Amino acid sequence: MLLTSVVLILQETLEASLLVAILAVATLQTGHRLSWLPWGFLAGCALGFVYANNLQRVSEWFDYVGQELTNAALQLTIAVAIVLLAWLVVRSHARRGTGGTTDGDAADSAGVQPSGPPAVLFALLCALTIMLAITREGSEIMVYLGGFLGQDDKVQAVLIGSALGFGIGVSVGLLAFYGLLALGRRRGRWVPVALLALFSGNMLAQSALQLTQADWLQAGPTLWDSSAWLPEQSIAGHLLYALLGYESTPSLAQARAYLAGVAAVAVAGLAAALVTPRTERRTP
Repeated sequence: MLLTSVVLILQETLEASLLVAILAVATLQTGHRLSWLPWGFLAGCALGFVYANNLQRVSEWFDYVGQELTNAALQLTIAVAIVLLAWLVVRSHARRGTGGTTDGDAADSAGVQPSGPPAVLFALLCALTIMLAITREGSEIMVYLGGFLGQDDKVQAVLIGSALGFGIGVSVGLLAFYGLLALGRRRGRWVPVALLALFSGNMLAQSALQLTQADWLQAGPTLWDSSAWLPEQSIAGHLLYALLGYESTPSLAQARAYLAGVAAVAVAGLAAALVTPRTERRTP
């Protein structure tokens, strides 16, 4: 039970931890505050608790596919929020340009954080994304741990394994955060956008999987089977799942959804870069 708990909790923690790290770096690179982080985390924990305690009732919705449809809706909403966030990040970088400046740049140089509708929208989208991610992942952790309450012969191993899995997941997120920060704003400003594109594809692919399990979407043929040399339950498989949405036996519907998520971020970023005017810095 110890190893099983480590693996399961690591899988649930890793995805949210990496997403928090990427959004935090994007926030700092664009000159915004991290004030959304505690609110998104707390709201996600609260909603995860409510969702976990009402999971049986939710699963009975829509002819007993309510859980699958709810998870699909959560993942779809996260993907949409990520696309909008990518647009705002690219818009900020485009306004800076090559030596360009924005109100945010001026605010940074003066020691003041940017404000106004874009800053508020950015914070709300970040908080919403993290809230929904923690709601989904946190509810699954709570359900798993709740299943061992009262089983004195197993609960100790489960709690120790869960703590280890949680600690590893958070540690990987912290490493990703500081690693991305170490790249610097100039060299690493597009890396969070690329990672957001992968997360968008991941969310849409997972949403497609939930819809196929609910028989609301045709899965199509299995494209390949890589479980023999890279199992999903391996450490590398968990890491690739959290970052890239790795599936050892993906269906055609999942592949299409994944590509659609990546393409949506690419189109949003390109549109932001093309329509956002650059303000050149004038030298006296």
